[in-house]
Amino acid sequence: MNNIPSSICPLLKVAFFLMAAIAAPVLARQQADDEALFKETFDTHWENLRDNYPYFELYGVDWEAERAEHRPLALAAESVDEFAWELAKLIATLPDPHVSFVPSMTTVSERWSVPEINTVTIERRPYLMEWPRDASPAPPDPFAGDPLAYPEIVTLQGEPAVGAIAILAGGPLGTSFEIGMRWPDGQETVHEFKRPDTTNLPPPTSHLGDSWLVTGRVGPIGYMRIRTFSPEMATLGPDGKITTMLRAALAELKDTEGLVLDLQGNGGGLVAASDPFLRHLIKRTISYRWGNSGGKSRRLTPNKPHYGGRIVAIVDRRSASGGEWAARILRDADRAVVVGERTAGAEAAVLTSEGPDGSVVSYSGWPMIEPGVTSFQEVGIELDYELPLTIEDLRSFGYKAAMKRITRARLAKALEVLDRPQQDIDALMELASESDDVLGAAKK
Repeated sequence: MNNIPSSICPLLKVAFFLMAAIAAPVLARQQADDEALFKETFDTHWENLRDNYPYFELYGVDWEAERAEHRPLALAAESVDEFAWELAKLIATLPDPHVSFVPSMTTVSERWSVPEINTVTIERRPYLMEWPRDASPAPPDPFAGDPLAYPEIVTLQGEPAVGAIAILAGGPLGTSFEIGMRWPDGQETVHEFKRPDTTNLPPPTSHLGDSWLVTGRVGPIGYMRIRTFSPEMATLGPDGKITTMLRAALAELKDTEGLVLDLQGNGGGLVAASDPFLRHLIKRTISYRWGNSGGKSRRLTPNKPHYGGRIVAIVDRRSASGGEWAARILRDADRAVVVGERTAGAEAAVLTSEGPDGSVVSYSGWPMIEPGVTSFQEVGIELDYELPLTIEDLRSFGYKAAMKRITRARLAKALEVLDRPQQDIDALMELASESDDVLGAAKK
């Protein structure tokens, strides 16, 4: 303050003291308000899952112990970002395909980003396909320059990565994060990356456009690819119902002798969208019970016009929830042979917990409780012919080529089951390729 008159210095000191005196209680009130909101939010989510989530025992999760570990840290958070991260760590202890966490969009949507990495899940394990664009980490010498090494992701920020990547990957803009990787020779390394400086959180749902439903025929065989049973993700029919287009597509194939129902990558949706369609495929009534107390009935009765041809359903690791159920129902009703690989294992209906801060946790809520009916939570549905995509396939051929090879093998098996000549395979592959997601056209 050499250039400020000495007479003014005492006045400045008084002003500083006054500002500090005013700011202190305001800051204290803000901290108290934040802690109260953190407490209410944490307890809301934890209690909703405690009361309604049915698979703690299945996954070996001590929910009380997790509360004891994460709650003090969440309540002591110095920012909404720290709180969101600690809450994410709590939710990520549940390796359930239906479990997800969306932080409060009003507080973090402009301050969080997710790392720009490309991953693929094979045999229930996540693998890194692409490094972030702005990073050039050095792989171990045996794999330097090898784009097909595909290391397994074992930890993210020190936390186990299984079932938790989507939850734990997000964080404050520009912050660093660590990924622990296991290479093909078993060697493990840890690499540090930086999250983007601008927000890139994905939208709540991504519209699939016209490719959500692809149909066609190869001689007397029909082909129908259904990527979703969610109206929010699909192009809707003339009256605004996904069922309109599903029924219309099936009607066009009603005279075929057999149907290849391709459910690869179908992550599910609404029972109200899938069941009216499935009723045209079954020939006898089939029912299930869900829920914890008494159960909720899911009953499907045949509906005209009936499709009378034979059916082969194809599923993969990305087939989940309603996508799995569709194949399971047809198999239980003796209407379909199921070909593919172990599905996601997400049998229950989805419930949501809304926090007072605007955050949302989605989770499995209604388990299957039908006596004598095998649950497929975590294990996936039963297959008649197992044709899995393996990490060895990816490391030998690359993702896109490996996907093409395994899709071809599954379609070939479908033709075999339907007693059709293998020369029809190219025409079926052409139909399958109309949906980029099948053959991984968007992947490297």
